[in-house]
Amino acid sequence: MDDKIIAVIKKPYQKPETVAIDKGLEALQEIVGGIIDVVHLPNIDDIHGYCNDEGIFCGMEPNFYRPDYGDAILGPAVFMSSGAGGESESLSPEQVKRITEYLEANSVKDFGEFLYHINTGFEHYKPKSQPYM
Repeated sequence: MDDKIIAVIKKPYQKPETVAIDKGLEALQEIVGGIIDVVHLPNIDDIHGYCNDEGIFCGMEPNFYRPDYGDAILGPAVFMSSGAGGESESLSPEQVKRITEYLEANSVKDFGEFLYHINTGFEHYKPKSQPYM
């Protein structure tokens, strides 16, 4: 399993899934549907993710909110552990739990909800559940 990484994939309007993915840029580009961009999450330093850098221009559906940053990630996203040297590594069971809870708590329900929160600057936004941090 040296050529695989345990990761969490979140697609728009779906629950996060824990999967084994191939290592490397091509696998990430296939998951997100194009050019990758790094996804940072508030208060989570040991996990990083990737999304499609051009998701907004490609018309991708909203996936999950990052209210601390006043935005949302569009299109599929994939998350893995941040290794000591910055390389991607398999998520531990505890990391899977934390990232899954964050994604579920901040998941976009539908496009109308997404527009409301973006247009109001997240003024009335509340996570669907309290994520464990």
